[in-house]
Parts: sequence; C-alpha cells; structure tokens
Amino acid sequence: MNTAKVIRFNWPKYLGALALAAAALIAGTARFPAWIRYPLWAACVPGAAWTLTSLAATWWVYDHRKVYQRLTAGLPEAGDWAAVHAGFDDSVPALRAAIGHAPATVAQIALTPGASLRRARRLSRRVACGSALNDGSFDSIFVTFAAHEVRELTGQRALFTALHQALRPGGRLIVTEHARDAANFAVYGPGALHFQPLATWYARAAEAGLTVARRDRITPFVRRVVFQR
Repeated sequence: MNTAKVIRFNWPKYLGALALAAAALIAGTARFPAWIRYPLWAACVPGAAWTLTSLAATWWVYDHRKVYQRLTAGLPEAGDWAAVHAGFDDSVPALRAAIGHAPATVAQIALTPGASLRRARRLSRRVACGSALNDGSFDSIFVTFAAHEVRELTGQRALFTALHQALRPGGRLIVTEHARDAANFAVYGPGALHFQPLATWYARAAEAGLTVARRDRITPFVRRVVFQR
C-alpha cells in the first residue's frame, strides 16, 4: 500500500473535495449571494484541510515510515503463520520477507465490501485466498488493516472466535490497525469513523478467550496489538 493506491481506491472522495473547492471559488468570484457563498466556504475549508492532512498522514504511514516493513518488529519468531485479509492486502510480501518463510495459509474474511474495498479489489492484484484457517494450526496469525472492514458485532465475534480456534495454545494474534482515536480524527476528520476504537478489538478478543500480550504504536496513527491464546 502507498499513497498513490489510496488515492486510486478513494478517488470519488478526493474528486468531491475538489468539486466543492471549485464551487466555493466560483461562488466567490462570481459574487453569488452570501447564503450560497458562506455555506460553501464553511464546507470547503475543513474538507480541503482534511484532504491535505489525510494524504500527508497516509504518506507518512505507508511511504515514509513503511509500516508494512515494521509489522513484525520486536516480536518473537512467528513459527507457522497465517495472514488474514479482507480481499485486498499488501502485507504478505513484507511479512514473508521479515519472517523468512511463506505463510501456511492466506485467508480472506467473508464480508460484503464497501465501495473503497470493491475498487481496491478491482484495481489491484488480488491475494490468493488460500485454504481455511484450520483449528489449532498456527503459532501466529497476522490481521493487517483488515479487521475494521467487519462492521457488525456478530461478524466481529465470529471472526475473533475463528482466529482463537485457529491458534495453537500460546499462539499469537497480531492485529495492526488505524484506531478511531484523537490522532486519526485530527488528520482524517470524519474519515476516522471508518476505523474502530481499540476497545472494540479488546472486547472481541476477550470474548473469544484471548488476552492482550503487547500493545505498540507503530506510528502516531497505527496501533499493533498482540493477543495471546
């Protein structure tokens, strides 16, 4: 993942921001009535600011800090590992390079994708779904920028139950996500609602029988939580 891909996957949002800015400029230049100009500028200014800050944060996370190359930093040997994605995932090559051997399985979460994820699946090479997550088969399971795509409570519970069952005793689940927190709201604005609070993952993991083993802030905007069976 990089900034160029994010723009490709979310181009309607950026096009909308440009259209709004153009409308505000036209309204001001043409001296439209105040009841037209002021609301346009009121919407345009924060929209433009969040567009710029979100692109800057995305560049910082994916291009500058190269977050995918830091997914395993400080973690013990992965052992037999699996990667779980939501239909699009750039993490597997980086994980394979860092761990030193291929995953036993690459599995896809069953869900109805949103518009951005549908575009990502169409515009980018898909990652093979691989086989199912067999019970008690893995020492490590990596879920990278994918869990937030599961919106419904029942789906989240089913996901974490399956992940728990797929781990061997003492195995680790590594969840890496943007969080719905102050840092992400500051740069993504309302777009941060696309993410989940960390408390959501703590709750789903506890319900499934997993405990928190480690918490890391990979960048100011990305958290990594290691759960243990």
